[in-house]
Amino acid sequence: MIEGTLSSEFGDLVAYEFFKNLALSALGIFIPIILFDASGSLVIPGIYLLIKGLVTSISAVPIMNYLSGKGFEKGLYLSYFFLLPPILLLQFVEYSHSLMVSVAVLYSLGKTLHAESKKLEFTEDTEKGERDKRSADMTSIPNMGRFLGPMIAGSLSALYGFSALLTFAVSMILLSLIPLSKLDKSIKKTTIKTKDLYKKEYRPYIPLLIARGIQAIAAVSIYGLFTYEFLSGSFGSGFVRSLDTLGFVIVAYLSAWITDKASRKTVIGVGASAAAITYVARALVQTPFQGFLVAFAGGVAFKLYHIPLFSQLADEAQSTSETEFFALGRICTGLGMAIATILFIFMLQNGARLAFQSVFILAAFATMTLPLMERKIK
Repeated sequence: MIEGTLSSEFGDLVAYEFFKNLALSALGIFIPIILFDASGSLVIPGIYLLIKGLVTSISAVPIMNYLSGKGFEKGLYLSYFFLLPPILLLQFVEYSHSLMVSVAVLYSLGKTLHAESKKLEFTEDTEKGERDKRSADMTSIPNMGRFLGPMIAGSLSALYGFSALLTFAVSMILLSLIPLSKLDKSIKKTTIKTKDLYKKEYRPYIPLLIARGIQAIAAVSIYGLFTYEFLSGSFGSGFVRSLDTLGFVIVAYLSAWITDKASRKTVIGVGASAAAITYVARALVQTPFQGFLVAFAGGVAFKLYHIPLFSQLADEAQSTSETEFFALGRICTGLGMAIATILFIFMLQNGARLAFQSVFILAAFATMTLPLMERKIK
């Protein structure tokens, strides 16, 4: 079906993303929850997320140089060797601090390989004039996997335990190998250095990219933990992520259409303002229904501004250096994740609910600044 509506190469990438998202959407929500359940302390998933953020930043340049030399699809293949071991460790090894650190490092490396390879493939397989439409394809069709993954994983963990969830994740990761095997080899043959990432033309993007990291950790992992602890357990944690993604899917093509009718800046401004309100609302929810409603609204608002913003970042990457720009993006995203989790860990001494609320308010502030930062670009 996908190959019938999209070009073959791009269709294979979209199909790959669909199956991989089935697994990664479940893992992104539930690994912190599994660690919390095993350790009995919210500090442990907080440290796990902090390590993930730091490893994401530190590994960005080495991973991008590997992708440039070996090929983008090789990075997608290599990601499996880092993503599968954490699942097996969580499945068969009893909790310890060393287990938590190992899972954080391995999963972060695998996720970075996957995400950066996908971005490079997307930029290679699309043209500037069609990128808003292709961004919708890339974020809506695969997001059906992100919609189904948490719901299935939450149901499995509620009925049969976390081991069933992990088995499901392994199966979906392996299934994604089928479309991956069809991708052509793409190599940039460039080598980047860390100092190259802070050129004058890149600097306006740094605050924006850090804000994206704060948002990502707040909306997914932190909100998943919050839902698990205060609202509705493992099923609810999966369900809020699925509702969040349902908002993605509904608004994805609408956002691309609106962007054709209005300027990117206008769409980003409206979407970011609405998204900031949903982050504040996360800090105030008291019931499962409120939590589910906010998750759906947050998904709608996020995707409204994310598609034109994602397209703009891809355009900038193609007009400068794809490897340099995406490496900088990964460094800044990891830094944003680290900032949010440091705040979370620090605020836990004042109570769990206040710690969660602090991160949500920080994410709201970061989101409100996006239109201001975006206006300074070109």
